[in-house]
Amino acid sequence: MNIDKALLCGAAVMAAVSLGSTAATAAAIINGSFEVGVPIPPGGFVSVGALDSTSITGWTVGGGGVDYIGTYWEAADGERSVDLSMLSEGSVSQTITTVAGVTYKVSFALAGNPDGPDESKIAVTSISGSLPQIDFFTVTPAHTHASMGWLYYDYTFKAFDATSTLVFASATDTPYGPALDNVSISVVPEPATWAMMIVGFGGIGLMVRDARRRRLVAA
Repeated sequence: MNIDKALLCGAAVMAAVSLGSTAATAAAIINGSFEVGVPIPPGGFVSVGALDSTSITGWTVGGGGVDYIGTYWEAADGERSVDLSMLSEGSVSQTITTVAGVTYKVSFALAGNPDGPDESKIAVTSISGSLPQIDFFTVTPAHTHASMGWLYYDYTFKAFDATSTLVFASATDTPYGPALDNVSISVVPEPATWAMMIVGFGGIGLMVRDARRRRLVAA
């Protein structure tokens, strides 16, 4: 193997190591689609009060409580979702393991409650820690129970602590708040990591093509 090939092979190995490092810094959301929790009557929902940390597995309810929705309306993923307002502004939160210095992207689906006034709702997300972060999202009115018009949103944050608490809340003082579903999180690779991966995978491709040419010549 000549020097150029050795360098390419080394870059490929470093890219693989970078991928492993990214996996090691990955965080996870428990029950991101809210599918696991207390029984919900067919075609209905269950109201969950503040400080409840058992009704919706992995999530703690805050504020004015939330409505835990079953097949009452169309979910973005699976069969369940959460209306972030029960009687007034409510919230759900979850504390996850993070790595200081790593940037994460949180993705989620939002829709409006079709039972309330035909008006936009405000959803608020926040991250706790040494440097708190708050973001606001305007949710357009829902279509119908059968076609909620779910849209996907996301935000990024840089972790500064070993744990971070994600909060999703309603900022609309009404029983008909924004609906939430399908929450997930992923690591955002640093630019240097992307460059290393591109070089590494390019090196792998060159070595594969070189090996094919040598086989053709030998034949």
